[in-house]
Amino acid sequence: MTPDEQATLLDALLDGDINEADFLRLEAELSVDAEVRKAYYRRLEMDLLLEEVAAEEVHRLPPLAEPILQRTPKRGLWWAGLLAAIAAGLVLFVTMFAGPADQNDRPQVAQTIQENEPSATGFGVLSGQSDAVWEGEAIENGGLLPQGELHLVSGLVHVELFSGVQMVIRGEAMFSIDSPMQVSLRKGSARAHVPEPAHGFRLKTGAGEVIDLGTEFTVDVDETRSSVKVVDGEVELRTREAETRRLRDGEGVELAADGTLAKESADDIALIGPAAFQDVLAERQSDQYRRWQLATQLLRNDPRLMAHYLVDPTQGWSRTLVNRASAASRVNGTAIAGDGAVVAATPTQDRWGRDGGALDFSRMGSRVRVVVPGEHRGLTLMCWVKINSLDRWYNSLFLTDGHEDREPHWQLMNDGRMFFSVKPPDIDHLPPAERERQVFYSPPFWETSMSGQWIMLATVYDVDQKLVTHYVNGTPISRESIPETFLVESIKIGAASICNWSEPMYRSDATFVVRNLNGCVDEFALFSGALSHEEISNLYHAGNPNER
Repeated sequence: MTPDEQATLLDALLDGDINEADFLRLEAELSVDAEVRKAYYRRLEMDLLLEEVAAEEVHRLPPLAEPILQRTPKRGLWWAGLLAAIAAGLVLFVTMFAGPADQNDRPQVAQTIQENEPSATGFGVLSGQSDAVWEGEAIENGGLLPQGELHLVSGLVHVELFSGVQMVIRGEAMFSIDSPMQVSLRKGSARAHVPEPAHGFRLKTGAGEVIDLGTEFTVDVDETRSSVKVVDGEVELRTREAETRRLRDGEGVELAADGTLAKESADDIALIGPAAFQDVLAERQSDQYRRWQLATQLLRNDPRLMAHYLVDPTQGWSRTLVNRASAASRVNGTAIAGDGAVVAATPTQDRWGRDGGALDFSRMGSRVRVVVPGEHRGLTLMCWVKINSLDRWYNSLFLTDGHEDREPHWQLMNDGRMFFSVKPPDIDHLPPAERERQVFYSPPFWETSMSGQWIMLATVYDVDQKLVTHYVNGTPISRESIPETFLVESIKIGAASICNWSEPMYRSDATFVVRNLNGCVDEFALFSGALSHEEISNLYHAGNPNER
């Protein structure tokens, strides 16, 4: 793309009259070329600043018979008409763009760009749980802990604060994460390990607060008293009665609910620390891994299974991803997909913690090339995926080359929705709004706080029920009827890509749109026909490393 072409396309984008082909071309350039992105941001800043200044100047000009902005809506026209009026504004822009000395004097446009950065809320994450039962909505492993009081009805959880503090909390417990350096515990037992960078961490109870001076302590709280015991290091105890005392290795006290001293000592609080807790989880995960291996053997005998791709971490370097679907499918007449060809994707840790058990598709151009023969009455797609970010418009899960009649496309939108379609024949003549009925979206389910979490996604295209159902972690999140005129009873796939999109291989144009998934996949399955709700749920529970 020449500089003149680049400038023309950027202007068309900012004016809102860019066509789809040019938009896809520009999208590809923005994705791969940092200089094009810088040019876009410079033009965006100038465009917004000029509009601000122009709007101010319009108010200062003598009234006109017809407002300028109504008479000439395109930027290119009214900009020329107001050139003289905004000359002073341009001087102001140059001054600001050169870089003010004071951080607080930065242009409002730059502040707006920063405000639009992805954000999340929380002071810590849930790193593990054992037999945990939460009141209200359950918290997934790896998820941010929400603000406000949390009620752990029973079980154990491992909490990691952003300050570096590690805590094991036992239910029944009522607690809140007030900041990276403070937790309030109204009821329950907790053990905190506090590294040097987090010295000064506070654990508050109704009777007072414990200020850690390093390294580990336990607390047990109920309606009548609070017990504190130092496991290692030193803490400072401040009661509601304004009494302050130091406790060292092995020392402890028991306070009454009103903060007065009840006992000069405290019994040991039987609660394992974070390291021991993770050892227990690892052992349990090993048991669950063995259960998943057994379930996988049964899955491969399912006669509907066309493809089941898993990375073998013991295989060493290989660009072949073996299809593990069994010959049972051939007996049933199901067409079996071939082995996949890995392109650019790199081995990474899988959801079981095994090095090299998954593929990372974040490198530009990454994909797995497959060929799926035959025609299929219905379709089920399933994968375990870890998403880093949805930083492009379309984020591929499974796409056929191009998008021809009767072919499926499965991907994620940048707003966190799942996208699935099977293109019906003879719809190109329909208006765009009508053609859009071939696409079935889920509600938004993914947000920035889920980055790095392993989740299972599935979509079922049920011809007999005329339904498309999207699933997240074994639970349906949307169910939509297929209009009769858009129902495809015989689906074909052919050449396709996992986690990217390949336009027909015979094309000679090297420019491509960027749709590779910024994330990892460690299991992908494709079925000829519709799996039931129960079967999808069973797949999730068998393959969930955190299942208990």
